[in-house]
Amino acid sequence: MSDSFAVAAVTDTLRAILQGAVGRQVPGAVVTARPPDEVTADRPAAALNVFLYRASVDGSWRNLDPVGTRPGETGRPALPLVLHYVLTPYASGDSQESTAHRILGAAMVALHDHAELGPEEIRRAAPFSDLHLQSEPVRITPVNVSTDDISKLWSAFQSQYRTSVAYEARIVLINSSLPGRAPLPVLSRGDQDRGPEAAASTAGPLPTLTAAVPETVRPGGKLTVTGTRFDGGEVLLRLTHPLLGGLEDRPALEVDATEARFKLPKDLAAGNWSAAVVLTAADGTQQATRALQVGVAPRLAEPLPLTAELGADGSARLEVRCAPPVHPGQRVQLIVGERPLDPEDAFANTTDRLRFRWPDARQGRHRLRLRVDDVESLPAVDAAGRPEFPTDAAVVVA
Repeated sequence: MSDSFAVAAVTDTLRAILQGAVGRQVPGAVVTARPPDEVTADRPAAALNVFLYRASVDGSWRNLDPVGTRPGETGRPALPLVLHYVLTPYASGDSQESTAHRILGAAMVALHDHAELGPEEIRRAAPFSDLHLQSEPVRITPVNVSTDDISKLWSAFQSQYRTSVAYEARIVLINSSLPGRAPLPVLSRGDQDRGPEAAASTAGPLPTLTAAVPETVRPGGKLTVTGTRFDGGEVLLRLTHPLLGGLEDRPALEVDATEARFKLPKDLAAGNWSAAVVLTAADGTQQATRALQVGVAPRLAEPLPLTAELGADGSARLEVRCAPPVHPGQRVQLIVGERPLDPEDAFANTTDRLRFRWPDARQGRHRLRLRVDDVESLPAVDAAGRPEFPTDAAVVVA
């Protein structure tokens, strides 16, 4: 999702793409974003005007849950916008219509080749917005406008009709400004936290992966996977991250036919990883199982607990250190009590320092949790092996 500057970011990105295409075909032509009547009054020598004449809400996207919200948590869904543009060429002189048609053709070819606005294109054209971090692409689609609608549009523009084409940009997701609520999770379920057990009675000829324990692990921790046919060759663990890519396959510490244990790298990035088992036979052939999702938990680093001052506007600013560092493109939240907070500044480089602003902060001591790509920091374990919330993972607001 993105911020409220996303509408301007789409317009600026379209202008940048069209300026490059139109400028090559018609030297000296400029791309503007003004109301059509103002462009007509200036009588430009050669120009293409990109005018946002309508913004609508996509009803189907309004029914989706907010990104990153877990069961039991609440939050407002993103505002899903569809932006409607009209592109109009302008020219003056003896060959004005021919020049205008060349401009229009170049613009339509450019948008035909840019059916989606790429993240790098958006970042270069609109560095003031974080639209380039939106997971859903912004697609540019031509729209057929009826003669009746064209007449109504240009009457509303209060300008003489010119040949033009219409496009829509879908979908632009803007974060809600209302805070969500993330209650503390349940640490154990029943006696010794025993869950349902199921046993399979069929086993095929190929290796299978059925479970990974624990589902969330710390960097450098041990991961146990269960399945079948692990005795068919050398057992390796293959880890893949949707943003960071894959790592070198890791050998197992212990292996039997149905279980293998691995030690994870200490510098493994937090977030959701895909874990698959790869078996290498004596002849060098490899067979890989299906992948399971494994969460790698972040950790709030020292010094803890944090201290913060309540500002005159009722807000507090918190700066935390995290381990491992987070990478650009990862979604990070600091949960203060039951209040999720997004970073105050977007980070363009890998960092272990994050700053947050807590509006309507309250004095007192509040528990802290760190969430990276929907994976939360893990609770501590007491001397008896029971999970507990760490006492130092907190902020004291004075």
